[in-house]
Amino acid sequence: MAKKARIVIIGAGMAGLTAANKLYTSSNNVFELSVVEGGSRIGGRINTSKFSADKIEMGATWIHGIGGSPVYKIAKETGSLVSDEPWECMDSTIDKARTFAEGGFEIEPSIVDPISGLFNALMELAQGKEISQSDGDSGCSADIHEIATRFFSVRNGFDGSSVGSFLKSGFDAYWDSISNGGENENGVKGYGKWSRKSLEEAVFAMFSNTQRTYTSADDLSTLDYAAESEYQMFPGEEITIAKGYLSVIHHLASVLPQGLIQLNRRVTKIEWQSNDEADNSRPVKLHFSDGSIVFADHVIVTVSLGVLKAGIESVEEEGGLFSPPLPDFKSDAIKSLGFGVVNKLFVEMSQRNLPSLQLVFDREDSEFRFVKIPWWMRRTATMTPIHSNSKVLLSWFAGKEALELEKLTDEEIIDGVLTTVSCLTGKEVKKDTAESPRPLTNGSLNEDDEVIKITKVLKSKWGSDPLFRGSYSYVAVGSSGDDLNAMAEPLPKINKKGGQVNGHDQVKVRELQVMFAGEATHRTHYSTTHGAYYSGLREANRLLKHYKCDF
Repeated sequence: MAKKARIVIIGAGMAGLTAANKLYTSSNNVFELSVVEGGSRIGGRINTSKFSADKIEMGATWIHGIGGSPVYKIAKETGSLVSDEPWECMDSTIDKARTFAEGGFEIEPSIVDPISGLFNALMELAQGKEISQSDGDSGCSADIHEIATRFFSVRNGFDGSSVGSFLKSGFDAYWDSISNGGENENGVKGYGKWSRKSLEEAVFAMFSNTQRTYTSADDLSTLDYAAESEYQMFPGEEITIAKGYLSVIHHLASVLPQGLIQLNRRVTKIEWQSNDEADNSRPVKLHFSDGSIVFADHVIVTVSLGVLKAGIESVEEEGGLFSPPLPDFKSDAIKSLGFGVVNKLFVEMSQRNLPSLQLVFDREDSEFRFVKIPWWMRRTATMTPIHSNSKVLLSWFAGKEALELEKLTDEEIIDGVLTTVSCLTGKEVKKDTAESPRPLTNGSLNEDDEVIKITKVLKSKWGSDPLFRGSYSYVAVGSSGDDLNAMAEPLPKINKKGGQVNGHDQVKVRELQVMFAGEATHRTHYSTTHGAYYSGLREANRLLKHYKCDF
């Protein structure tokens, strides 16, 4: 009886479990299949948890558009979109955000909304979309719509390389059109030392900081402009999953027999094109942290781009994750693409029904900056209740601030948050056991004007976790969508015209030894759970086709 082809999937996240689900349900038991996971749980960068009696997501949070999303389809079919328990739903019943600027000034919507409209219009242009005059929700006034439309005429001729430089050019064009020879650079009544230009620049920077968390880029000047228009979104609203994102993961894993998923099995080296005499009929040799070895015909690698980057960077010191080292086309793609850190901070307050806050900070070189505000809070754009009746506020951090957040103690975080909120809102906020700072100028967080306490915090730590080393990928300046395609290429790369691969005649080289899946291998849906889902499906189908299985 012929041996079954042995397939080992590395990683039990969305991509790995999607591939396992497809291979197990479509192959009529022709494969010897296993999933090895380095951690103690399944889900990867999906990790539903609980905080202050609310269901929360420590990692992936959103279904990005319900129109055509495979994640939405699974969540709907499994009844995961409804729950009797409170969850991180970010529901629309939360009041419109209130915006506060450093110094204790609440900024009127008449200032914030037009800049919001300008920023959104410029991002739509960067993404290759046609902008249409807003129905009012985004605040894109007719004047700003006209300015952004005029800027559209030079979009194709834009000679910058990054989204950040494009946005700066757009803001500069807007300001030049309204500045009236510098007249509008004077102070704004009711906003202290803020000039109109500095205030609008700071509001624009706030929206840029939100965009950083969408992309994981530390700075939008590192986000490639040309590739931005390739990224695709599903139509429809963006929602969270009531029963938790892990419900989708558990659904995918539910069809797999017990023992197929092996936890706490960390792969330390992948030898491909192996001629090991112990089992030379299986060309891939996997080494594990406990010293064990497994031979396989095919391996699907679904680890994060951050882990792959570390794997090729350690070649000189530790021999690297792959032996032989990855070919140049693959390692170049891994090096070129961006992979950033995004973390979430959950803050439990002493009261419910708090407003959603937008935070506007002064420029780094401004003499009016409040020195007490910690640097790691200064690019945080929002603090938002996770649902309308929650005591929990959520903030997002990206880049070096996200990494710093991971190092801080809860006490340091609470001190930093209460200082920041006090300095921006003028509202007295304090720790549960400490003396409160004096309120500053104006603004109030609730109608009763009561002192608000921070009782506890919870943060994610994706950057320092060796199994992830970050959050999700982006196309960095110097890379392109072609690198995402290269990420998806299986090894060895067979030249159908013949020749040799690493010294072996191609007729003797087994195809599809090392395959790659994960969000960083999808050209148009990178950084998303549905991109990871599609990539897992892609690699499973590649193997099913290779073995001529019906699927």
